[in-house]
Amino acid sequence: MGRLERPLAPDAGPVTAFARELRRLRTAAGSPGYRDMATRAMFSASVLSDAAAGYRLPTLQVALAFAEACGGDRATWERRWHEAARAEPEDGTPRPAAKAVQQHQENELRAADVRAVLPPPAQLPMEPRALVGRAALLRLARSLTAPNSGDQRPAAPLVISGQVGAGKSALALRLAHELATSLPDGQLYANLDPAADGRKDAAGIAGGFLEALGIPADRIPNDPGQRIGLYRSLLNRRRLLVVLDNVQHERQVRELLTAAPESRIVITSRSRLLGLDGVCRLRVPALDRDESMELLAQLLGGDRVGTEPRACLLLADACGDLPLALNLAGRRLAARPEWMLQDAVADLLGAGPRDPGRFLGRLQVGDDALAARLDSAYRQLTPWARLVLRQFAGSDGPPSVDNVVYESADALAVLVERSAQPVEDLLERLLDAGLLDHSDVPGQYGLTPMARAFALTQPDPTDESPAGARRPAAQVPARAAR
Repeated sequence: MGRLERPLAPDAGPVTAFARELRRLRTAAGSPGYRDMATRAMFSASVLSDAAAGYRLPTLQVALAFAEACGGDRATWERRWHEAARAEPEDGTPRPAAKAVQQHQENELRAADVRAVLPPPAQLPMEPRALVGRAALLRLARSLTAPNSGDQRPAAPLVISGQVGAGKSALALRLAHELATSLPDGQLYANLDPAADGRKDAAGIAGGFLEALGIPADRIPNDPGQRIGLYRSLLNRRRLLVVLDNVQHERQVRELLTAAPESRIVITSRSRLLGLDGVCRLRVPALDRDESMELLAQLLGGDRVGTEPRACLLLADACGDLPLALNLAGRRLAARPEWMLQDAVADLLGAGPRDPGRFLGRLQVGDDALAARLDSAYRQLTPWARLVLRQFAGSDGPPSVDNVVYESADALAVLVERSAQPVEDLLERLLDAGLLDHSDVPGQYGLTPMARAFALTQPDPTDESPAGARRPAAQVPARAAR
């Protein structure tokens, strides 16, 4: 049952007349329920009902929200509100409307001060310089973030996923900087990686975004639901870009998503975030070998790569064509311009038989290390998932042409002595952790050389003894070496 309408105030003054006009507008709109109006106006049903009662003049924001919820013209109702607010009785006694005018003027001045101090937020990090081989993905991402011109539906949020080191954030930032040119109300960015600082729950993220948009701290609701509601309301009324980077799980961002008419939302995650409904998805693969060579040419110089292509091919093979691994390796080599490239690559990979664990440990530049990102993904796994990853890494499946080891769920089920269905579920978890990728063959999964090297350095998850924990990193249980 809807909210009953309050009796109209007996006063025949301009405030009551304004309320009467609001009632006529509601009647002309088919007398929608106040609760239905509240969902569109973003004010409670009781506030809207009071606005049409005539006992006091509602604020301009409430009056306009009431009118728009009933299909009224905003400019017309703003003019009527100011006419009612300026009216005074003949004896000169100030009406309640005068207080409303003063309050509105103070709010407008305060908002103007905030806008003068705070420009539209521009929170996007610097876009990557070395981004190659992603032209087709960028075209697809642009089409997925464009509104549907046929039925006027707003663009759905875009989820960009992929394995560790595939370059999800780099692609998202390139796309975001392109989209920002047509979204003048600002860009909002949050890094949800556990290693990054900041609040990670949806309400905390919404609060930070509201502050960036110029909402005074005392106007941001304390209630998490109302705070998120205010954020979504602003997203719906403005032309904003929101980038949620390194999302760990669906509940971090589910309440922050909305299909706003003019705003865009881009999400990156190792996981496909299948629990999110109503989104578009884009999977980022590794580079092909020609793209890897192009990336190394950007980092090392085309002449240097053209003079010693075999060394670069060897490096791309060891990196599994992962953009992050190639980028870290390339920047280390670029810091040694006096070395012959062949010698520098051999030193980086390790003399003699190649040691993947040693090479992985050297893929670090400053505070960025591939092993640290793999470890972050590994720590989220259950013991059974860790065991499957280790058995996968130690299996005797030969690497493919792209140096990736492929196995099926059935083959891995034999190694861990479990049924194929639970193992396939565990493989899907490993895929969403960013440690595996799908093969083109149904039911087959791929393990990159970097993830394989990392898995072989981890202790056996079935051995919880102190001795097992101190086992040399390269040692593999007999069963895993099959």
